[in-house]
Amino acid sequence: MKVKIGDIAHLQFGFYAKPEEAGEVAYLQVKHFDKLGKVSSEMDAFIPMNKKNESHLLQNEDILFVGKGLRNFAWTYHSSIGPAIASSIFFVIKADKAKVLPEYLTTLFNLPQSQAYFQTLGAGSSIPSIRKSELEAFTINLPPLEVQEKAVAIKLLHEQDIELSHKIIAEKEKVYQSVIHQLIQHSYD
Repeated sequence: MKVKIGDIAHLQFGFYAKPEEAGEVAYLQVKHFDKLGKVSSEMDAFIPMNKKNESHLLQNEDILFVGKGLRNFAWTYHSSIGPAIASSIFFVIKADKAKVLPEYLTTLFNLPQSQAYFQTLGAGSSIPSIRKSELEAFTINLPPLEVQEKAVAIKLLHEQDIELSHKIIAEKEKVYQSVIHQLIQHSYD
């Protein structure tokens, strides 16, 4: 079944604020994510909680999607990282969990085919920007929840495989450097 994002989720813009170095609520910005779209750095930007921004406090499994710039990616927020508010560069997508798994949507948004489509939106401007209406009109295949669960499980296994591969490469690099170092040292003995 094909559906539009706007039919299975509510979209809102992130919150604009001037961050501080300390505070009670993390202020998520693009700089906090690595090239794979994972939170990669220590939180160094915070904002105080107040009446003006409390409606922007992220809820567990909200999806953040970067709608501006050359790098669009999605990430699912989990409350285990602590209270957070997304900056205005993000769309905050609240999925109807009775219809779609947030991690499934995140997986779809990050597929190369979806990324290629997003790059065509806003093309021609100096800073590409996806409009809310364009994202709401984005059409996806929506399989039953059981199939979505399988897709998410495969995604998680893939991410674990990639992480393990990076660790193996790092260990191989250490072995290589050690062998070269020992070879050079022994040539002077």
